[in-house]
Amino acid sequence: MIPVEKIAGSQVGNMLYYISVIGLLLVIATIIRLKVPLLRKAFIPASLLAGLIGLALGPYALKVIPADMMSSIGALPGHMITIVFSCMLLGVKQEEKDKTMMRDVAAGLGWLYSCSFMQVGVPALLCALFLTDINPLFASLTEIGFAGGHGTAGGMAAVFDELGWPDGASLGSTMATIGLLIGIFTGMIIINYGVRKKYTQVITENTAAKKEKEVFSQGERLSSSYATISYDVVEPFAFHLGIVGISILVGRLIVYVFGLATGYTKLPLFPFAMIAGYLINIIARHTLLKDMFDRQTFQRIQGMALEILIVAAMASIKIPIVIEYIIPILLCCAVVTALMLFWFFYLSPRIFSESWFEQGIIRYGAFCGVAAVGYMLLRTIDPKMETRAGSIYALGCPLMSPFIGGGLITSMWPALILNMGLIPFGLLTCAVSVAILVALRIFLWNKNPKKTMH
Repeated sequence: MIPVEKIAGSQVGNMLYYISVIGLLLVIATIIRLKVPLLRKAFIPASLLAGLIGLALGPYALKVIPADMMSSIGALPGHMITIVFSCMLLGVKQEEKDKTMMRDVAAGLGWLYSCSFMQVGVPALLCALFLTDINPLFASLTEIGFAGGHGTAGGMAAVFDELGWPDGASLGSTMATIGLLIGIFTGMIIINYGVRKKYTQVITENTAAKKEKEVFSQGERLSSSYATISYDVVEPFAFHLGIVGISILVGRLIVYVFGLATGYTKLPLFPFAMIAGYLINIIARHTLLKDMFDRQTFQRIQGMALEILIVAAMASIKIPIVIEYIIPILLCCAVVTALMLFWFFYLSPRIFSESWFEQGIIRYGAFCGVAAVGYMLLRTIDPKMETRAGSIYALGCPLMSPFIGGGLITSMWPALILNMGLIPFGLLTCAVSVAILVALRIFLWNKNPKKTMH
């Protein structure tokens, strides 16, 4: 029998090896990104390019990276997103939040909830009217795959098995893969269009093409973080990493207590790690820790986790799954994507009071693929997180993630479809989506929306 210590040691060693492979891909992609002007003009980040290289080297193409390694790499995004969210509100000063910010949190929740109900209601009607030979549970897959992502699709496998449709597990992963690709590539097209139309607040066509330096020589380098503690006491980066770890542990405790109290144990960890970080930040502001938190250090930790997340998510896409059920998948994806473009271009400038393009793109990316796609698109147009779009989105997550996009409501879709039937279910969920849009129109509408930012 192999000792547990050796198994655990081997797993840790393998994980270090896998992250090293991701690091290698990032370095190669960075060099290519710097040397190919077309990639710069198209705002293609090195992390996305590294993911595509990994996909090409993976088991479905050149087979340089074996399937078992890619499977382990594919498990990284679910953990990295927890680090990303735990850093979201750490080190944020109290004065950085105001009524405008909270107003946009409410508007953003309306955007997401209306989109989520649309993503399940419209496919239900499509299945009832045009895809009559397919299992009715197929209607739930778009919201599960798009807004939920691969993690939700995997988590719903047991639900589909219980309901007598085991194919739902692989089809959910297929939809998540398609959604991920749609989010990334249409998102980049939207960004290029937005820059040309001057919708973006930070990046302009001129700065992207000419003024923005990509490599800083000696004497031009920017400060990425500040030391708040003497190096004789502790390495400041290690201290901040410890605070991130505490946030994750407290978040895990919240999920565990909720599971004991309700019996529901499938809540995602990342929004509660963010809540824990928010609580720790409040406590820190009233203790000696108030001078020990550096916001920029937390952002560097967040950025590093996000780069790893994007590379791993892209490289581990399962290509063969896309082939099966291709016609109904493409139909549902095309219709839902068209509606999401309406949500982005029409709704976003009319409900958000600041940085409408940045706030819209993070939600578009998140509800096409996963939160990581949304943040990748946001970082493409806001590399230094100068706008508050990321923080506003994160503040709304505790009221969104536990319910839609992989939460409690998402887990109920299949059973509701079977109990109600496709047409009643589709009409009800579409009606809820429209009702939310009407509420936004009444309470949070910008009468004279300004699309151009500069």
